[in-house]
Parts: sequence; C-alpha cells; structure tokens
Amino acid sequence: MRLFTQTAEDGVIAARFVYKGKSEITDFRICFSLLSTCSAVSGCRIDHQLGGYTELIPDSPILLNDGQEWGFSFKYEFERHAPLNVSWGPAGAFLKLKNGQAVDVLSEPLKFLYTPSLPVKQQSPVEPELRLIPHPVLWEKETATCDLSNGFCLPQTPPAEIQKVIKAFSSLINRYAFKEILSSAGVTIHFDNLHQKVKDDAYEMEIKAESVSIKASGYNGFFYSLISLFQLVENYDGLVPCGKIEDSPRFSWRGQHLDCARHYYQVDSILRLLDLMSFLKLNRFHWHLIDDEAFRLELSSVPELADRTGMRGHGCTIPGVFGGSKGPTGGTYSAEDVSRIIEHASSLGISVMPEIEIPAHSLALLKVIPEMRDPEDKSFEVSVQGYCENTINPAMPATWNFLKKVLPEISALFPFGLIHLGCDELPPKIWEKSPAINKLKTEKDLETTMDVQEWTMQRAAKILVEAGVRPAAWEEAASGVNGGIANDTLLFSWSGQEPGLKAARAGYEVVMCPAQHVYFDMAQSENPLDRGVCWAAIVSMKDALDWDPVPLAEPELEQKIIGIQGALWSETIIKDRDMDTMLVPRILALSEVSWSTAKRKRGLSEFMGTVNYFSGVLNQLGWESYHLN
Repeated sequence: MRLFTQTAEDGVIAARFVYKGKSEITDFRICFSLLSTCSAVSGCRIDHQLGGYTELIPDSPILLNDGQEWGFSFKYEFERHAPLNVSWGPAGAFLKLKNGQAVDVLSEPLKFLYTPSLPVKQQSPVEPELRLIPHPVLWEKETATCDLSNGFCLPQTPPAEIQKVIKAFSSLINRYAFKEILSSAGVTIHFDNLHQKVKDDAYEMEIKAESVSIKASGYNGFFYSLISLFQLVENYDGLVPCGKIEDSPRFSWRGQHLDCARHYYQVDSILRLLDLMSFLKLNRFHWHLIDDEAFRLELSSVPELADRTGMRGHGCTIPGVFGGSKGPTGGTYSAEDVSRIIEHASSLGISVMPEIEIPAHSLALLKVIPEMRDPEDKSFEVSVQGYCENTINPAMPATWNFLKKVLPEISALFPFGLIHLGCDELPPKIWEKSPAINKLKTEKDLETTMDVQEWTMQRAAKILVEAGVRPAAWEEAASGVNGGIANDTLLFSWSGQEPGLKAARAGYEVVMCPAQHVYFDMAQSENPLDRGVCWAAIVSMKDALDWDPVPLAEPELEQKIIGIQGALWSETIIKDRDMDTMLVPRILALSEVSWSTAKRKRGLSEFMGTVNYFSGVLNQLGWESYHLN
C-alpha cells in the first residue's frame, strides 16, 4: 500500500492512497504525522488529530479492492506552514482497519508541482591562512615545515595531569582508525605546564622542523592542543607549516543541543555527536530529554513516566507524532545510559546539562499525571504545535509534589550542577479560566499570566538551588513584574538576539542561540529536496557564520553573554543519521563563532576553504555533509 502526495503553490497537498490487499476494505482511516495541524480540503475529513498526528477518513463511505485508490486533499492549518520541502509531507503513514488492526503504508516523498526559487550562489572558497577550525587567537607562520606524515608520538610516561588527556585523545583517535596519527615513529610531542594564570581551555603550541612543544595549564588546554595538532596533520597531509599558535576561546559556553524527545536517539548516536563536538572544541551538551511527545528519562521516583511515554504509536499513550508510525517506536534513557554519556563527554572536555520542560510542553507528563491540571480549568489552551491542554498548573499540589521529587533526583544524576527548566512557548489563553489560578493570584498578589509564570519558575528554581544546582531556562523566564526567575539562572535566548541582550542588560548571564543563526532544524535552502523547517529563517552556512553574539555598540555585555549554542530540534528527524546533514557543515560555523574572537573569525570564503580541507576528517568520522543539489 502506498500514499502519493504532491503540492502546488497554493499549499494544498493532493494525496492518492493506493490499496494492495487480497480482501476488500471499508470503514478504514489513514494515519500519518505532519509538522503541525492540518485541515481537510476535499475527499476526506479529520476523525482525530493531536498536533501534527492526523487520522483521516473518506468524506463518504467507500470500498476499496486490490489496486483501487482513494483521492483526497488537505493543507496545513496555518499559512506560515505552507510546504517548503520534503519534510512537510506525511511521515510514518499507516492504515487503521475497522477490526483495529494497523497496517504500514509506504509514503512516497512529497512532490512539488512548481519551480522552486533558485539557490543563492555561494562565494567561492579561498585558501585559508591556517587550515584549522576554529581559528586561533594567534598564528605566527614560519617558512619551514614539520614532517608529521608518520604522525606524532605521545610520551609514554607523561606528568600525572597529562596522563588522562593522552588516554582520552588516544581513545578518540583509535575509535575512528585515523592511521599514522599516533605512532612511535612519529615526532615526539613535548608537554610543559603553563604556570601563569590562564584559562583552563588555553594552550600554546610551537611547531618547529624537528619538534612540537605544547604548553597548557589544565586538562582542556592540553586536549584542545592535541585536537589542533591532529587537524593540522590531517588537513596538511602530514607536512605541517612551522609556526607558533597561542589560543584560548572567546566564550566559555560553546554548546550543542539535541532534542531527544521528538526523536529517540540511540546512546551510541549521542556518543558519536559528542565525539564530533570534541573535534570542534565544543564543550557543552544540552540534552533535551522531556517535551510534549515523551518523558524519556527513567526516574525511580516516577518510573511510570518513562514506562508509559517512552514509546509512541498505535495504542500507545502518545500516537505516532513526527514520523512515529504505527510503532511502537522510541526508547528511554536509564541511569546507566546517563552515566555512560556523562563519562564519555567528560573525557572529551564536555559537560552535560539536561532539560526538563515546565510549565508548558508537558503533554506526555500530563497524560500520566493529570492531577497537575486544574479539573475545573475551562481555558482549553492550544500550543503553537497544536497540542490542547499541554501545560501544568502551578496552583495544583500535585505539581509541586512532582517537582520536589524529580528535580533533586535529576540533579543527583548530572554532576555538572546545571539543570534547564524550560519555560518557553506558554500557550495563549493559558490559565485564564482556572479557578485554582485565580485563587493563587489572590493569595500571592499576582496580576498577570506572566506574574504566575514568574512565581512558578522562581519556586522551581529554588528547589534546584536547595539541591545545590544552578537553574537554567529559556529567555521567557526573564519575564515578570519582579524581574523574572532570578536565582542566578542562566538564560538561553532562542527567538532572536534581542531578548538575550535585554536579559544581559538586566544582569542575567546569557547563552545566545538565536534561531536565525544556530537552529539547525531550519532548512538550509528553499530547494524542495532539502530538509527542515523555516518558521524563523532559512539558515545557510553564511547565516550560521556571519553574526556576532555581542553588539559592537555594547562591548560591556560580553561579561554577561557567556557563550553560544547550536540547537537541533528533531521534528523532521526520522532516523538517527538524519542529524548528519542538518548539523554538518553548519556546526563547524558554530565552532568558529563560539571560539574565535570577532577580529580573528574568518569570512565565509576563507572559512569554506578550511571546511573543504576538514571534509577528509568528516569522512573518516563517518559524518555525511549537506550539499545543495
């Protein structure tokens, strides 16, 4: 059985379902997921919908025999969601028969019946000053070269502080079978300790014709110096130019986010991402574990959450949203998985921050613990993703019973000491008709919905502070009459730079992750064969590189803007390897912007010249890179 779809400039998606089977069928429905809610146009009507998950039935009874087809059409409910590329077609299609049986349907890629906009011609790459990503603070080139074609040799009895570095680096290189990088026949590396007060991430490297010496003051500095030397050996085919590098990062937070709620990634896939991050000197992994679609973290205090929401599909608590199909598909992360990921990340100089979404984006949570909503609430709020009633109610005792249990348990699992509390995209009309909230407003002298959110986030943050953990949250947490969440919370600015700048001016520390530059779920072009969404922008390589987190007119804000972070939301991810072309090569630009100073960051042409050399490393790592057809 197959589902064929095509769309024209009016955004209507015309579909043909072709039936293959020995016996006739009637009273059936076709089920699939879209990126957001849709409405019927012709030949069908919606029988059930949850966000983008849709069940359609014929608008009048039909009977299908082998080889016969049913034609119908539908469109995205909101004009801003007009189909852009193949990601916008139906995913995870299956048929529900009247006996309750679910049968897989092969959904062909969405076809476009119009000529798309031509891709913007990119600037031609030029030879870079130095074939290294990210660009260092200082590079003083000499005329000679150092022959590292036989690799380099790490000392067998290094100082104690360097032993762990060598073990981690050797393990990383050997995982990907980089030949002749580590060899007893190679040039011996000399390590020295920088005793002056420098950043732990800083290092100095001097490359001479017969030797290489490295100086650093801490684990990360030594590790990053070896990463740089590795890149130089690979990118110069072993004949590395002599010279001196002095290097340290511009920002302390150089992060990459991964949404594991919309799509479950195998642990090995996460470890693979961490390895890629380490080759680019990224040092923070934002692990998005919990959202409307799943509660993926296994907790002993509430085991039913992962048990009931970790898998989705036909007959599950959450149906087959975002390509979940008839399922069951998905998975959960145990304490052992968490420990394995944290240990792996730590060896690479990466810290792991988990996220639990409150008060919105809590559909899966509420499916299991409905007591966290006011039963008399008639607000019937709908989120931007099309989910009805997906927000917990802070006036309900069950809400705080839950948070007081799970936040300390999560804190104990993650030693980094930073927990992200979410706080984005509060639905319109939320709590407006909740008697419990009205009572809370009177008791706590709260006037607006934002005041309620502020009170909620402050109370949740204090639970973390009492557990010895620093809170983090999205930009909306800065809202409220009393200045927002407070409690030394680290804020993440996602809708653009301005909310982050406003929070920094108000005294918050901020990580910049504006969707227009570093949301890697955004499409990279208007080509219909591309993948990704576009609600914020089309994010090209140039967009990912050509921006500065700190305004030229307000350099003092660099004291509060502590870094940048890329994000990969997983609505368009069907299999783990789909993340490859969404991240690569844009994640390389993330590395450049987060590490290099504004003066040392390269322009697009020179940077793309470096990316071309780095492609050999990516190939060896097994990462597929995006190429515009």
